[in-house]
Amino acid sequence: MKRIVFLLLSLLISGSIVTPVSADSTWERIKLSNGDVVKFSYEELSNGFRYEVRFENGRDYWYEETGNTGRAGGSGSLTSEETDMAEEALEIYKQNHAVHSTMDEQEPSGSPIGILMVLFGVIATFSSRTAWYLEIGWKLRGAEPSDLALGANRVGGVIVALLGLFAL
Repeated sequence: MKRIVFLLLSLLISGSIVTPVSADSTWERIKLSNGDVVKFSYEELSNGFRYEVRFENGRDYWYEETGNTGRAGGSGSLTSEETDMAEEALEIYKQNHAVHSTMDEQEPSGSPIGILMVLFGVIATFSSRTAWYLEIGWKLRGAEPSDLALGANRVGGVIVALLGLFAL
């Protein structure tokens, strides 16, 4: 019984990962620089796009871009020349329809967590006494930080600031 449930879940998950081009998508003919004509289908996704190129010999090539990642595929016997032709077809389509790649328009995310990490890291690096006080000094009356504590705060501040930059 467990195997059947696992098999059904696997099929359900794999079916939701594959996003085929819908059957009712419109195909447009595009003439390439070498004179060949290919069928071209373009589909907007939630945060990207997918296109498919179908050649006269029945082979096809597809490319999908979501967010800041792209993936491509096609017929097993697709040649590198056909791949280049498919990319040319996309460029022609983009020019004719004013389509822009989502990768071309990436804006910095400005993650609040990344900003806070950079801020705390800079404070700990350049004002290690303040960082020590915020960490533990406020609990103690009349105590002073050791040189080791100040050095650890500086090193930790650099690490946190760098991690914050990666989180941005």
